[in-house]
Amino acid sequence: MKNDDIIRFNSVTEIFSALGIDKPKHPLIGVVDARVFNTKNDEYINVKTLTNLYCVILKDGDCGMQYGRNQYDFEEGVLRFLAPNQVVTVTESEDSSYGFVLFFHPDLIRNFPLGQEIDRYSFFDYAVHEALHLSHKEEKILIDCVKNIELELNENIDKHSQELLVSNLQLLLNYSKRFYERQFITRANNNSDVVSKVEQALKR
Repeated sequence: MKNDDIIRFNSVTEIFSALGIDKPKHPLIGVVDARVFNTKNDEYINVKTLTNLYCVILKDGDCGMQYGRNQYDFEEGVLRFLAPNQVVTVTESEDSSYGFVLFFHPDLIRNFPLGQEIDRYSFFDYAVHEALHLSHKEEKILIDCVKNIELELNENIDKHSQELLVSNLQLLLNYSKRFYERQFITRANNNSDVVSKVEQALKR
């Protein structure tokens, strides 16, 4: 594989398969323990990847990530969001003692209000150049939200499953929005990045 090649993942199942872990319990959403994720993705270091999925990452420990045109350093207690079709490169091996990696497909939320409102969660945009730094209290709130999603994933799928999964997912995103506004309330939004401008033009 050449350095300029990009590996594309089209589904949660493909991601789980590439990581060598069991098939997800739901085809449109899956959660991976950050400690497990760290031990499974070494072969993707310095490899450009792109997915059709939204991704929410909470972890401690140090790792590097190139996101679009920007470089990020993860430190203790940070949250990062990725949207579909955003190119990511993990630049060094990860080490985390807790946390989660949550993937979900746009089809999960398409027929719910969240599907129309997802662009309002600006932390999915390339324009956000910083990860969200969390207090222990904030971490616990988000981890509890994901535990509720995992509990629902362990139930038998029925006509209520998708609604309950989306409700818990929206709760996670709403808390994240609150925490982001707390962190960036005094910071000006930087829209000078070329990738950000192209993304905004495509949305228009």
